[in-house]
Amino acid sequence: MIGCILTGHGSFAPGMMGAVEMIAGPQEAFEVVPFQEEEALEVFEEKLAQAVEKLSSADGVVIFTDLLGGTPFRTAMLTAADKEQIQVIAGTNLPILIEGSGLRHGFDSVDAFIDAILVIGKEGLMHATLDLSATSAEEEQEEGI
Repeated sequence: MIGCILTGHGSFAPGMMGAVEMIAGPQEAFEVVPFQEEEALEVFEEKLAQAVEKLSSADGVVIFTDLLGGTPFRTAMLTAADKEQIQVIAGTNLPILIEGSGLRHGFDSVDAFIDAILVIGKEGLMHATLDLSATSAEEEQEEGI
């Protein structure tokens, strides 16, 4: 199974994890490491390192971050440097976490897992519209305004 770490600015990580657990249930081998505004960088780095250590028996670790280039992302990249089995994803969304929480049990390769969930994450982003004009015209004819 692939281990997961979710991190980001402020309440991003705990909030997203709460949504994942609401939909997909409690998660094992899944750590949450928020980066708080008042937190010293060294403290955050240590918390992230501890989370990686907790998942050392996993078949690899994916660190999900909120924002490309942000402090959580940069810290995750430094943590993953020179470690093939630790990979970092930026721009995390809820679909990638929900689907990934189930799929990770079937993977023993972190690279294959990432390939699978990136497709899901991209498909989960869309511009949805609702065309009410046709519905309203039909209702007016039926109701006879």
